[in-house]
Amino acid sequence: MEDRRLDAAESIALINRMIENTRSRMVRNAGRPFLIWGYATVVFTLLVWAAVVYYQDPRWNCLWFGLPLTGGIGMYLTRPRNREGSVHTFVDRVVDHVWMVIGLSAFFTTSLSMFAVVRPPMLFLIVLMMGIGTTVTGLITRFTPATAGGFIGIVLAPLLLAITSTTAGALVFIAAFVVMMIIPGHILNYKSNHTK
Repeated sequence: MEDRRLDAAESIALINRMIENTRSRMVRNAGRPFLIWGYATVVFTLLVWAAVVYYQDPRWNCLWFGLPLTGGIGMYLTRPRNREGSVHTFVDRVVDHVWMVIGLSAFFTTSLSMFAVVRPPMLFLIVLMMGIGTTVTGLITRFTPATAGGFIGIVLAPLLLAITSTTAGALVFIAAFVVMMIIPGHILNYKSNHTK
């Protein structure tokens, strides 16, 4: 393929096409990651809670390892199909890196706790990390519902240190994810899909 110089009209058309592709990629169903990970977390919380309570065996906590697999598959299956001409902006890369660090930290901490002699307060740590990630994402993208939801998650996290009941802990954990991810995800989808 040979390089050639674009004239002014071709340059403007190319720039306009890139902007439109970026806008349409970013606008349609922009809350998808929040919704996939939020709902997957709620489902796995209910699944793990039910198994641990019913069987009275904490080894059912190993079911948590299905969460990253389920969320990853959900993200893959719902990814935008036509990526041709799309642009991955600096903001996209920053948000991706924030969540890569948060996700790997959560996975590492969870994995470590499964084999540790002393068990760290996992629900507290996960809600705190996800609250920080959601707040940072909201601040970077200037999306107030995510910032507020993440901050509420950070505030709810210490409650999980005081709760001794498995059922109450699961309910607070679910409430935190509903406020941090599911509600902002639906708001973002509604705004992005109804913007003219």
